[in-house]
Amino acid sequence: MEELKKLLLQTDEEYLIGLSNKGTVKRAYKDLEQETPSVTWDGEEAEAAWKEAVCRIRAPFGDSTCSCPSRSVCRHRIAAILYLKRAAEDENRKSAEAVGRKKNPDGKEKPDRGGATGENVDGQPEQQQAQNGPEHGGRLEPAFEQELFKVPLRKLKQACRTRGYREFLAHAEAGELPEIEEGTSGRLLTVRFPWNQRTVKLLSPLEHSTCTCHSRELCVHKAQAVLAFQLWKGAVSLEQLKSENEGEEVWNREELLEAARSIRDGIRLMLLTGLSRLSPEASESMERLAVISHGARLADFEAEFRSAQTEIQQYFQRSAAFRTEGLLDRLLRLYRRALKLEHTEKAEELRALAGNFRDAYQPAGRLHLTAIGAESFQSKTGYAGERYYFLETEQRRWYTWTDARPVFYEGVRRRPAGNYEREQAPWGLGCSRAGMMELEFYLNQARAAEDGRLSVSKETTGEAAGQRNLARGEIRDMVVWDYRRLPAALEAKLLPEAGGNLPGQELAVRESLVLAGAVRCGEGHFDTVQQRFSMEIFDLEGRKISVSVRYSEQEKLTIRVLERLSARLAARKQKEAPLVFFGALYLEGGRLCLYPIEYFEWEKFLPLQENSRQTKEKCTDTGAVRKNGTETAVGQSSSGNGKALPLETAEELEQQLLEMRQALADLFQSGLYSVQEESLSELLRLEREGEELGLHGGSEKLCALRKALEEKRHQMRFDPESALEAWGWLMEYTKICLEKLSLDQTLLRMEAEK
Repeated sequence: MEELKKLLLQTDEEYLIGLSNKGTVKRAYKDLEQETPSVTWDGEEAEAAWKEAVCRIRAPFGDSTCSCPSRSVCRHRIAAILYLKRAAEDENRKSAEAVGRKKNPDGKEKPDRGGATGENVDGQPEQQQAQNGPEHGGRLEPAFEQELFKVPLRKLKQACRTRGYREFLAHAEAGELPEIEEGTSGRLLTVRFPWNQRTVKLLSPLEHSTCTCHSRELCVHKAQAVLAFQLWKGAVSLEQLKSENEGEEVWNREELLEAARSIRDGIRLMLLTGLSRLSPEASESMERLAVISHGARLADFEAEFRSAQTEIQQYFQRSAAFRTEGLLDRLLRLYRRALKLEHTEKAEELRALAGNFRDAYQPAGRLHLTAIGAESFQSKTGYAGERYYFLETEQRRWYTWTDARPVFYEGVRRRPAGNYEREQAPWGLGCSRAGMMELEFYLNQARAAEDGRLSVSKETTGEAAGQRNLARGEIRDMVVWDYRRLPAALEAKLLPEAGGNLPGQELAVRESLVLAGAVRCGEGHFDTVQQRFSMEIFDLEGRKISVSVRYSEQEKLTIRVLERLSARLAARKQKEAPLVFFGALYLEGGRLCLYPIEYFEWEKFLPLQENSRQTKEKCTDTGAVRKNGTETAVGQSSSGNGKALPLETAEELEQQLLEMRQALADLFQSGLYSVQEESLSELLRLEREGEELGLHGGSEKLCALRKALEEKRHQMRFDPESALEAWGWLMEYTKICLEKLSLDQTLLRMEAEK
């Protein structure tokens, strides 16, 4: 009883608001004006009976109960606490007066000290003292402060989860800590987060803290609030938070090893059996491995297996889009990564191998974005949706926003193409998505991933700045009129994972977005064999690249638009009609290609007072291509390793590498259990020819693969590990060589065709 009375005297209105909310406390005051509960004490509990509910008040107040159906701290409990608090204050005051009263000689009583009745010892009205709380003056009680300090950092990081912890760390590094306010009762700490508009009220005891997300558990916001307080008071340092993040271990080691073994066993069985002997149920095996990867938190593995599932389905559907080399390359890459998982102990290496389901979005400040283009897509990983492209001219950086939905589940309804244009734009822009793509706008408190993907969160708001103006000088300066600059831009996106160029350091091909100016366009044509539409575009010096789109259901409309453009240009009397194509660069067959996302008439890039010829002269760079401050002569290797090979030699090397990949793909068709003698002879031939052409590393691995397969015939039980290792190495080796060779061939062909 005494403990509860002591707690009642220490409690103020601010604490009760933190325990519930301001509206509930106001309603409780009104209930007290209309009704007085009957109170019965039972040890350390008090029972308050109302007309419509019965409350049992106990310490701490968060453990109190009520017979009403409310799941949160209801108005009945708050009203009962307020009533009991008033009763305790009255009893405490009367007791103090009785003990401290001294009689005057005439028999009259006088206060021990202080002023009139109703004032405390400092002369402050007792009502005001009760409102301000007991003599803490805005400082936390030492016991509550220690309670906050004792929460382990690992427990807080676990509650934040990976994304929330990295989000808090990013804001802390930028000096953006939340607003912290200590309550007058000494047992309340209010923390307000500006980046997500959440408010957390940390109470003593901590388990009764509240958050505007309405979670009863230790949610990510409560955990971040405790972290902010510990950081503010110096209980932890920013360096400790960083080191905890670097040493993060989010995987169960046993689950990880089990998943890696399942992945290796599943892939090994397919490679040993052979593609030609697989049943259509093989796609279900890929789905099973994708589910295993998801359960083990291996995001990159899950995405790769869903792509492999799509490719296997294409194989059995006899789709023209299927490539044996592509599926083999994917499976062997997954096999090598699973092998690394089994032998990797460091958290940083595990993180790099596993990948993330959702990349962390970091604060990007205020962005001035110009809408450039949009596209619909359906990826092999089982997602479909729309992607929108924006240009931030001050940074000269591309940003994207993607609206994607999974389509790998049965029964998922796919949205009809084109309907997305009528849907509402994000960030509160107050227009349709089609209208958004005609705007310039500001994003306040923007958040973006490392690759430029924008987040749609509550704190990020859009502010329209008017119709987009492509004639701005900084946008015109980004239009490339000399195609010799394009291979260098693409080469920057072909970066080995660890800075090397050998297998084991996997090649990451990232999208390279450009605005390519075309002085004139060639006639478009559709290749019925390859199911591809192509149209050549030319720069000022006659160098050309190919605008190319492979046919699919999603690209049908894109091809139709390009065919109409080609027909319209062919009908013009003046053949030189400058256009600007916005798209993604890629290499194919030693030639530079552009996947078109949007195209513009050059006049849209012109200020009203300038004509086409004047502006074209201003925006065109016809001088030597500069790279890292030095001139790069045409015909020099874009890889920076001296002069490039002659075009004939480069083509001979390319043919050799393609034959090597074809021979490796033939092994996949038959499977390692059923290798034919002709395949071994082909490997021997390629091994000798590769040595003559200088492909020494490739020849050595071909020799190792051939010997491992020959020895299989003399073994009772075939151990495929050495053959699989050489096989995977060769697929990656030929891929890297072809991509780097294509960069050189592109420049050489541009000059030869000028």
